Amino acid sequence: MTITHIIFDLSEVLIRGLVGIDNEVGKLIGNQSDNLLRKFGGEDLRALCRNEIIEDDYLKKIITKEKWSCSPDELKRVIRNNFHHIIGEMDELVAELSKKYSLILLSDHAKEWINYIEGYHDFLNHFSYRKYSFDTGHLKYEIHNFKILLNDLNIPSSSCLFIDDRKENIETAQQCGIKGILFKDQDQLIKELARYGVFL
Repeated sequence: MTITHIIFDLSEVLIRGLVGIDNEVGKLIGNQSDNLLRKFGGEDLRALCRNEIIEDDYLKKIITKEKWSCSPDELKRVIRNNFHHIIGEMDELVAELSKKYSLILLSDHAKEWINYIEGYHDFLNHFSYRKYSFDTGHLKYEIHNFKILLNDLNIPSSSCLFIDDRKENIETAQQCGIKGILFKDQDQLIKELARYGVFL
């Protein structure tokens, strides 16, 4: 079947997520380390993205555990500044694709972060449907959000193409019959899209 709907991940595909905060967090706490990003991951991040805890509590837990001498507000500023960075020229690619295809955003994200991101990045208005983990209480490696998406839009899985930077999410989409592209960079994506008959 012809591809009519393209599903995009957000972080590390369209814009930066937490990847890239290491340097600024290091400056803030006076300790440069290659492992700083890992401090923000794990079950607490998953709970935040499922809307089980709020951002303030998430950040306070990290600060307390790591004994950092900074405030949640200072970390919020670093994180939000990182969200400003668009991956390559993906905003322009999205704008072009939206002329021919229905675009869907499917993201594991925190409610507070999306409130900021949607206010900052106008190009997200090209997405006619957006579904976030904090809305559903489920992450993408679970099959739940893909089933919701297909049901809400009443579309066959064979009409969809999913783009994500994590292999496990691509594999979950495939369990629903949704074809996937593992994102590496914009040039690679354009070539992969063409393989599925998707052209700018």
